[in-house]
Amino acid sequence: MSIQSVLFSFILFFACSVSASSDFQISVINTEVIEIDLSEQVLLSDQENELRPSPLLNFIKKQQNKNRKITAAVLAFPFPFGVVGLHRIYMGCAPYVPVVYIATLGGVFGILPFIDFCVILIEKDLERFMNNPKVFMWVN
Repeated sequence: MSIQSVLFSFILFFACSVSASSDFQISVINTEVIEIDLSEQVLLSDQENELRPSPLLNFIKKQQNKNRKITAAVLAFPFPFGVVGLHRIYMGCAPYVPVVYIATLGGVFGILPFIDFCVILIEKDLERFMNNPKVFMWVN
């Protein structure tokens, strides 16, 4: 019985390979023609994508900015994180800024982090505050 199954498998494999090889030759011709058309379409679509960004990419960037804003706002809330300047460390700042926050007990007892908290919530884009070396990040 095992010889019959091996023989059947061999015949089946041979039949498939013969039919596949004849189809393969035909598909090679078709693939070459299609490849030329697809390459032109790919070039056109790449040029179109350069002109307008992907809607999915825009959505992802908006979500990341929203998440970054929420995280920065939570860290800027005066108690417990704002008084040590964790929101400034999160957004990037000069090394002395958290020291100033701690030395002034959270910027005059939490007033500075509270202002930072309000400004972060009001602002639409946080890029202005990223890697800002000033102690008062909202001052131009």
